[in-house]
Amino acid sequence: MANKLLALSLSLCFLLFGGCLALREQPQQNECQLERLNALEPDNRVESEGGMIETWNPNNRQFRCAGVALSRATLKRNSLRRPFYSNAPQEIFIQQGNGYFGMVFPGCPETFEEPQESQQGEGRRFRDRHQKVNRFREGDIIAVPTGVVFWMYNDQETPVIAISLTDMGSSQNQLDQMPRRFYLSGNHEQEFLRYQKQQVKGREEQDNEGNNIFSGFKRDFLEDALNVNRHIVDRLQGKNEDEEKGAIVKVEGGLSIMSPPERQPRHHSGSRQEEDEERWQPRPHKSRREQEQEDDEKHGRPHHKGGSRWQDNGLEETICTARLHQNIGSSSSPDIYNPQAGRIKTITSLDLPVLNWIQLSAEHGSLHKNAMFVPHYNLNANSILYALKGRAWIQVVNCNGNTVFNGELEAGRALIVPQNFAVAAKSLSDRFTYVAFKTNDNAAIARLAGTSSTLSGMPVDVIAATFNMQRNEARQVKSNNPFKFLVPPRESERRAAA
Repeated sequence: MANKLLALSLSLCFLLFGGCLALREQPQQNECQLERLNALEPDNRVESEGGMIETWNPNNRQFRCAGVALSRATLKRNSLRRPFYSNAPQEIFIQQGNGYFGMVFPGCPETFEEPQESQQGEGRRFRDRHQKVNRFREGDIIAVPTGVVFWMYNDQETPVIAISLTDMGSSQNQLDQMPRRFYLSGNHEQEFLRYQKQQVKGREEQDNEGNNIFSGFKRDFLEDALNVNRHIVDRLQGKNEDEEKGAIVKVEGGLSIMSPPERQPRHHSGSRQEEDEERWQPRPHKSRREQEQEDDEKHGRPHHKGGSRWQDNGLEETICTARLHQNIGSSSSPDIYNPQAGRIKTITSLDLPVLNWIQLSAEHGSLHKNAMFVPHYNLNANSILYALKGRAWIQVVNCNGNTVFNGELEAGRALIVPQNFAVAAKSLSDRFTYVAFKTNDNAAIARLAGTSSTLSGMPVDVIAATFNMQRNEARQVKSNNPFKFLVPPRESERRAAA
């Protein structure tokens, strides 16, 4: 009986949250026996009228080892990335720009609504309602769960650049290891389809490979389902649309997005500004029980005390109102900071609980010239290191003690650092900045040098015996580096830079 209850609880856990355990699809045997790593650039570009999407080849052995896919989207002003959903969770870093994004969670209410207006002499006016819309800015991390529809829009002059990591090894991905974008509109080719074709080369290819999710349905199905005419169905299916519009479309005149204004200091009570803010605030979400009681009172029905007609399970108050993004790029409170070396900010599920759902985390770092971070390894995650600005010298060592990467990583390139491979970096620019996506919601590192490191935690005699050295040499190994993670440049390097 206990085993049945356990199985049932686990089934519910996976059904409701896409997996409560940190399970990942393991790479094939010897997939991660990597003797050489490469700093990779995107090798495919899909142009659109409003921007472009660049992708790295997910069939590359390094990406297969890490179980991830990487892409980079650029949105021009007044451009919309069309709504889509994916077969695996995503973590998106906003490298540049500001704008809006939205996600549509199945079953969640539309809590943003236009204000009620007088209907006298005007007939009944349509009032738009939709799920919450969020504002993003440079340096934000955005978490996108599996299967949730996502869109984004740039309303500023500066182009938006968004780096997206898709975790193909997630237990939430029940398909194969190929990333798939299920677009809701257009007739363009999705950005990873080229690699999918390479995998099935020689087999019979399907028709209409570039169409959207509505394209495969017959017209009469959609006419009945949506209660619309054939002309609207043709629009939904992207018929006669220019393929060059692509996945990112220009919006003539810009979008009018309903969202609360940014709060300003209130000067006095009862001001017009206060009234406007209150008028545009989203309606607080009510649970089913609260909504049911309100409906009963409104229609004069007796309310069932002690319980509702439907059992309230609490999901509406958690998933539907979850915080989905947080800034790590311009944080005034970095987790690691040295004014002569740089700063590092991490984000885990302890900071942003939705990351527990998608089982991903991230790190944003900035190094001054000739500063370094010490050799370390990730205990429980693969790390996908993407250079945002400048360049650095990176070294990576595998389990055999072989150097698998020893070279420069410059802006726009990505480097996969598999779990437990040791990595160190030294900045070659005045400022080297990077973002590291990690395939665990609470990724942890172990330092191999400096304070609180593996070596400093060992007794002196153990170090001496381990490395066949004198005790005074072992003491130097333990204590000569007083820094924890970020190491400033040597005095000679600082003088040379000056």
